[in-house]
Amino acid sequence: MKRGLMLGLIALCWGLAFADRPTWMNSAETITPTDLRAHLEFIASDALEGRDTPSRGLELAGMYIVSHLQRWGLKPAGENGTYYQTMTYQTATVQTAESRIEIGGRAFRYGEGFVARAVPLNTTARLVYVGNGWSNPSKGIDPYEGLDLQDAIMVVHAGYPKPVQELGLEKAREAGWVSPEENALKHGAVAILRIDPNDMERIDRLARFWSQRRAIVELEANAPPVPLIVPSRELLNLIFAGEAHSAEEIIQRAEMGDPVPPFALGQRKQLSVKLEVQTTSATARSVIAYVEGSDPVLKHEFVSIGAHLDHVGVGRADSRGDTIYNGADDNGSGSVALLELAEALATGPRPKRSVLFLWYAGEEKGLLGSRLFTERPTVPLENIVVNINIDMIGRSRQPNDTNPRNKDLSAPDEVYVIGPRVASPDLGKVLERVNSQYLNLKLNPMYDDKNHPEQLYYRSDHVNFVRKGIPAIFFFTGLHEDYHRPSDHPDKIDYEKMARITRTILGLLWELADSSEKPARVSL
Repeated sequence: MKRGLMLGLIALCWGLAFADRPTWMNSAETITPTDLRAHLEFIASDALEGRDTPSRGLELAGMYIVSHLQRWGLKPAGENGTYYQTMTYQTATVQTAESRIEIGGRAFRYGEGFVARAVPLNTTARLVYVGNGWSNPSKGIDPYEGLDLQDAIMVVHAGYPKPVQELGLEKAREAGWVSPEENALKHGAVAILRIDPNDMERIDRLARFWSQRRAIVELEANAPPVPLIVPSRELLNLIFAGEAHSAEEIIQRAEMGDPVPPFALGQRKQLSVKLEVQTTSATARSVIAYVEGSDPVLKHEFVSIGAHLDHVGVGRADSRGDTIYNGADDNGSGSVALLELAEALATGPRPKRSVLFLWYAGEEKGLLGSRLFTERPTVPLENIVVNINIDMIGRSRQPNDTNPRNKDLSAPDEVYVIGPRVASPDLGKVLERVNSQYLNLKLNPMYDDKNHPEQLYYRSDHVNFVRKGIPAIFFFTGLHEDYHRPSDHPDKIDYEKMARITRTILGLLWELADSSEKPARVSL
């Protein structure tokens, strides 16, 4: 009797100790580093070949996700009663062996001397340098004045003028700024040659990404974009050889804020460009499911949470001969965190609102999966009260790491949060409350700025929801040396940190879904 009484008292004390513990915390504890690792070692395995959009590997990843959703009882929220939303693509592939550039008797091969968008082009044309190529007639800014660009190749600097950076692209257009691409069409240029003052490694990466161009047939205009070429430094030097300004001078002066005025290159100097492109059709699928809310009224509203499932596939080999871009952090980490969140909500107590889970295809090709969903939603868009985005939450800066590519990685107890300062202070307040009562992560707002040079507010899937007025918040742990490289492997993930971030997100998700209030609508 005494032993039974003692056990009863212990149980009572334990229950009292946790009487004020929020409902979601018990569910959060089911999210473990071991489970995250187990999922990620499949999602980012060589067998899935980098999950390109579209690809067999991405399809297998989607099937893996769906098999778990079915087992846990999540309801399908895709098209026609399925877990999928299908994107149809026109796939344009550069035929690299047949594509080349010639100037002054020298020939350059695709991927070595230059890269280009997969837009067919066969021309010999003169060259006109136009600085950064941005114009604003309302402010009297016109780098094209006095220049003839009809049937010419427009030579332009990469990047944005300072006013465009400060405003952001959306507001800059409203303020009358016109991009180089729009100006090329307006002035009759046949192509743009973009000066990108980075090294050949950058050219190599662009070659892999630009060897294929894909667009959602249902959403994109049929007219192809202006052909865009990025030359190697060797080709660029040859283009400006014998001119009043060398390529090196033009690059240096642009970086110092004293650009060379626009001018036409020598009339006898012409660039011959041949881009052979093959076009086919293809499809890819996003995965969409939901956990139904517990309130008979509020269950018709949704808190949406998403992560892109795709990566960049198979490409140029690295120094070890590895050609598979596994994408463990980008964005295997977000995808498996979302899977653990789905299990925690589906198998435990449920908040009042429903929770919509989205694994997007096509993020790496231009945020296409989230764009398709927000243009053709499978649940009423007006019923979505908030969007949470998880993209790259798996890495930590290691002690004594002096690699400059890792300088902006977050610490083991830190995560970057993007959204509250820019457009969604309501979300920030809820997150701070959840974080302070649970794991006390350091919530770093460094990227929560429309004017930050990395422009991360515009570079992940949440931005398509913000464009529809839906407040959004984005979790991220930083860029690193393995970003978009074959070396982004599961063994480099900090699973303890990833579990803490995912548990914190569950708390935010629950509080937003269970509250009678909803965050204020926003504008981009």
